[in-house]
Amino acid sequence: MATPEAQDAATKERIVKHMNADHADSIRRYLEAFKQKSLYQVRNARLTDVSLNDLKFDCGGQQLILPLDPPMKTLREARERLVQMDKDALQALGRSDIPINKYIPPYAPGLHFIHLLNFTQCLLTYIVFSRKANFKPGSLVHDHLLSRVAGFGEFCLTIQPYLFWIMIGIHATETVFMARKLNRHGLTPYDGIWWAWMGSCFVEGKTCWMRLDTVIDEKLKDREAKKH
Repeated sequence: MATPEAQDAATKERIVKHMNADHADSIRRYLEAFKQKSLYQVRNARLTDVSLNDLKFDCGGQQLILPLDPPMKTLREARERLVQMDKDALQALGRSDIPINKYIPPYAPGLHFIHLLNFTQCLLTYIVFSRKANFKPGSLVHDHLLSRVAGFGEFCLTIQPYLFWIMIGIHATETVFMARKLNRHGLTPYDGIWWAWMGSCFVEGKTCWMRLDTVIDEKLKDREAKKH
C-alpha cells in the first residue's frame, strides 16, 4: 500500500501534467495577473511543482513562486483553487472566460456567400489599386478589362491613391480593435489563430467580425445548454 508521501507525490505529478498539457493558458494568466509578467515572458511558462503553500513555475528560465493565500489543507483542494485563481486572473486582466480556439475562414461551409464575396473583392481591390501602373496602357488590368469601358481606366487612375489609402486606414483601424478583442478572449500574437483572424480582418473587415461574433455566441449557447 502506498504511503501518504507517495500518494501526494503522485497527485502532484498528475496536477502538474494536467495543467501543462490542458491549461497552459491558465498558467500564463496566473503569471500575468499575479506576478506582473508580460505576454512575451509567459509565452512558454510551465508549472513545475504544487504544494499546500504555493505553486512553482518555470518562466523563461526564471523560477517563480506564487504563494497560496490561504494555504490548502489537502491537495484535493487543488482543482477548485486553481479554477478560482483563473477566474480571479481573468477579472484582474479584464478578459473574458470565453476562449477563442479556432479560426473560421470566409469560405467555410455553411457561411453566407457574402463572406467570400467581400473577402475576394477587398483582396482584389488591394492588389489592383496598389499601383497606378495597373490602370495605364500596357498593364493586364487596363488592356484586358478597363479598355473595354471608355473612360473607366482614367477614373480608376484618378481615385487610386485615395481609395487605396482610405481602405488601408479603415481596415487597419478595424484590425487594432480586433487585436483588443482577441486579447480579451485569450489569443495573443504567439498564437497562430491570432494571425489568421488579424490577417483576415485586415483584408475584409466587417465580415471577419461577424464570424468571430458567431464563434463567441456558439460558445455562450453551449455553456448555457450544459447548465440544463
